[in-house]
Parts: sequence; C-alpha cells; structure tokens
Amino acid sequence: MSRQSNQHKRKYYRSLISGFAAGLIAVLLFCTSSFGVPSDLASKSQQAAQISREIDALDRELDIATEAYNRVKSELDVITEKVDQTRQRLYEIRMSLRKRRELLNNRAVEMYKNGRTTMLEVLLRTRDFADFLDRADYASRVAQSDARLIKRIRKARDSVAEVERQLAEQQRQQQGLLQQVAAKKADIEAKLAARQALLSSINQEIQRILEEEARRRDAEAAALQQRAKEVLVSAPESSIAKTAMRYLGVPYHWAGNGPGGCPTGEHRICFDCSGLTKYVYRLHGINIPRTAAAQFEYGIKIPLSQARPGDLVFFGMPPHHVGIYVGNDMFIHAPRTGDVVKVSRLSARSDFSGVCRYTKSR
Repeated sequence: MSRQSNQHKRKYYRSLISGFAAGLIAVLLFCTSSFGVPSDLASKSQQAAQISREIDALDRELDIATEAYNRVKSELDVITEKVDQTRQRLYEIRMSLRKRRELLNNRAVEMYKNGRTTMLEVLLRTRDFADFLDRADYASRVAQSDARLIKRIRKARDSVAEVERQLAEQQRQQQGLLQQVAAKKADIEAKLAARQALLSSINQEIQRILEEEARRRDAEAAALQQRAKEVLVSAPESSIAKTAMRYLGVPYHWAGNGPGGCPTGEHRICFDCSGLTKYVYRLHGINIPRTAAAQFEYGIKIPLSQARPGDLVFFGMPPHHVGIYVGNDMFIHAPRTGDVVKVSRLSARSDFSGVCRYTKSR
C-alpha cells in the first residue's frame, strides 16, 4: 500500500476516533444533566478520552518517524546506486588491465622469438603480473606509450577502489541508520496498534455499560409508569393526569403541539414540554399560555406539600421546563430531543422551582 494511502487511512481513523469521542461526550452530557453518570461509565469514558489523546500523539509521532525512514531509505538508495556504478567502473578498469597484460605477454613472446632475452629475464624474476608492474622498468623494456597507459589505468584502478571502499562504508552506516529508524517506526506502530486495540476494548465495555444502563432505565421507567397508574386510580380529581398518561411514549420534538402539530412533519404526533401541558389542559377546557415561563406566570402558585395530581410542576428560574404532577414524587413530561413522554421522579431534578394550579374560570 502506498504511503499516501496509509496516511489517508490513518487520518480517517483519527477522524473516526475524534467523532466517537465527540459523540461520547454528548452522551455523557445527556446522562449527567438527566440522571447522573454511573461511576464505571465515567471512569471508562475518561480512560477512553485519555487513550484517544495518546493515539493522536502516537499518530503524529508515526508521521515523523515515517518521514525519517523515507528520507534515510532514499539516501541509502542513492549511495547503493553509486556503489553499483563504482563497482561496474572498477570491473571495466580490471578488464582493461587484463587486456594490457595479455598484450604485454604477447610482446614478451615476440621479444623472446627475436632473441631479446632481457624481457624474459625480467618476467622470470617476477612472481605474478602485479609484481611485474611494480618491478619492471617500463621505459627500457616496454614502449613508452604502453608504460604511460598502464600507469594511468593502475592509478584509476586504485582511485576507484578507494571510492568503492568509502561508499561501502557510507552504505554500511546508512543501513545501520535505516535499521534504527525502521525499528523506531515499528515500535511506534506496535504501540499505536496496542492503544487502538485497548480503545476498541474500552469502547465495547462502554457500549455494554450503556446498554445495561438503558435496560435499567427502561425497567425503572416501566415501574414508575405502573406506579403512576396505581396512584391515579385512587387519586381524587386526577382526570388531567390520567389524560396525560395516554400520551406516554409519544416522541419529544421541539415546538411539538400534539396530533398533526409536529413542525417538521416527522411524527404524526409529538410534543415539547409546554406543548404537552397546554394540549392536555385544553382537552379539559382550560386554556393556558404556550411557553413554560408564561404558564408559570399565569398559574396560581401553591406549595409542593399541597400539590394534587394534574397541577403543573416547573423547573429552572425563569422556568424553562414543565410537567404534570402525578403524586408520590412523580410527574409526566416531554423531556428532550431523542426522548419520549414519560414518568419521572420529581426528586431526581435539582432545578425544581414551583407548582401552579389552574381553573376554567381563569
């Protein structure tokens, strides 16, 4: 796979991790504002966030190491090419020397045939051709042109051999450096793979915790709903709350006003918090304002100790959320985007701000 493809793939995974982290933070904020986060989920989430930061750092470190590896490898390729060229040149020079030796041998034979024994004597005193080159007196026994040519060839041979030695040493050093940067790159890749595997494992654990928490909340919601029904059976003047119970499970949607009142048409029926209370009260012939703040101002303020099923309970100051009181620490409301009309505990909210009652005469 190409280097650009690898970089693109790493950037994709990096964006994927960042996207997951952002989504996880959103989930945690939702849970924190609504119900509180289980300690194990908070701990796992913090661990996942830390590992995500470590993965980002390792990914940047891997980019740097990859660049270093590619640079050293490129330099080694250049040196290797020079070594190959130098060795080819040295081979050609050696072949040239071999040809000159053959030519001199042929000339020696001719000199012997012609009775010129001095060259033969020189040859007989040498161990090999290299010894001959070192000891023979070229000027007196070989033509001057041959002597100069042999001298140049030998000088070139020695020079090229020295260059080959230097290049071979550079090649050895560069190969060592390449092994170092390759080892560092492999080490970073191994750490990155390990952290990604750990993050995947933690994400799976977080998903398991979230699913368990969702099941627990569903069970709690079902129990609260059943309890609310039992409370309302024997509660006097509970018709408003009983009517609100019919809409349990209806999706929340901002500006939702009930059947046919979903602003985007996404749902056949939907509510936001004050849309639910206004709609239910209107079914009972009581007209109240549309917003939570206005409903609070319009109603008769009473203490919580005197609250009855059907009264409205408010949250925030000025109020930004409203629900219908059921009794026994329970109320019905349309909580937020992604949720549905449900029964919740009043004591689970820390921003309770008051209770209001309404009459048809108002």
